[in-house]
Amino acid sequence: MDIHKKYLILDEERNAIDYLNRAVEFLEKIDIDFVYLKWFTIAFHGAVYSFVLLVLQEIHSDQIYQDKKTSSHPLERELISFKAAYELLKTNESTMDDPYNPTGDQDICVKEINDQIRNQMMHFRPTVWASEPWYFARASYPLLDVLKFCIDKYRFKDLGKEVALRNLAKIEKILARHIK
Repeated sequence: MDIHKKYLILDEERNAIDYLNRAVEFLEKIDIDFVYLKWFTIAFHGAVYSFVLLVLQEIHSDQIYQDKKTSSHPLERELISFKAAYELLKTNESTMDDPYNPTGDQDICVKEINDQIRNQMMHFRPTVWASEPWYFARASYPLLDVLKFCIDKYRFKDLGKEVALRNLAKIEKILARHIK
């Protein structure tokens, strides 16, 4: 019996791959309804964040946590933010002398995806929010390099690397068609 068919089991690797799977799934449905861009953005952000955390955790697990601001107990910790994790990925100390070296607009796109798009979609407030549909593609496409770096650097337990690379290629193909 496959235990994954009887129980929901998530670990860091499975969670990262699931985010990437969902990003592909939603992106493939945008021709049906542009609202799938909302769900693509949430899943894509989760995939980038999760894969960055996987790489950082594999090198030194403590670096992905910080003390909770609202707790006085020293053992209560929370994950570092998306942007803080990305910044650590770019440092020698955090990546065993193999940091991610951004090219082009990745630094800008990390802020854009996190602050302008994902947070707006995830924490939607009563408002009217409109965008040209492929603003999402222009903001996401440069971050495929971050994902590729993390997928190449991380040591997967099983066939996860092949699945991740296959999904990354699907996302790249779809986004490339729609960048204006």
